[in-house]
Amino acid sequence: GGSYSAAEQSAYAAARAAGVIVVAAAGNEASTLPSYPAAYTGVISVSAVDQRRALAPYSNRGTTVDVAAPGGDLSADADSDGQPDGVLSTLAVTGSSSIQPSYNYYQGTSMAAPQVTGTAAIVASVTGLRGAALRSRLLSTTDDRGAPGYDTTFGNGRLNSYRAVTNGSLGAGL
Repeated sequence: GGSYSAAEQSAYAAARAAGVIVVAAAGNEASTLPSYPAAYTGVISVSAVDQRRALAPYSNRGTTVDVAAPGGDLSADADSDGQPDGVLSTLAVTGSSSIQPSYNYYQGTSMAAPQVTGTAAIVASVTGLRGAALRSRLLSTTDDRGAPGYDTTFGNGRLNSYRAVTNGSLGAGL
């Protein structure tokens, strides 16, 4: 959320110039209005898709979106498994004297963005790519959705982690 800040844009530009990849959630207002920090130049803005690979009903879209990734939709059960179609996340439930591991389903572009971040980390570790080359790999190995090529719903397409890591090839040992 929030609005544009020249100081923040400068900080993201400096990070990008230093080879840092910045990924941010596009927002959950079902809006085309820019949402910051995702709308800053150089930040990879992530919209969310549901289990059917359609834009999730809450997901922001627009000219600042770069890529889409699974974000869930708690109002649906597309696979009829009796569970909401969210992203299953780990939790730590605190009691009076202990912490118990647990899980729960969530939805949002904040569930989609970490998938892009995690894929970027794996691609960087496997390929050594950094900065603009890493960004290019992430955005050029997506599964095209919506209108052919870039569109304002899915950006460059839906994240495909396998293709990003292997650059579309089978790759020995991957």
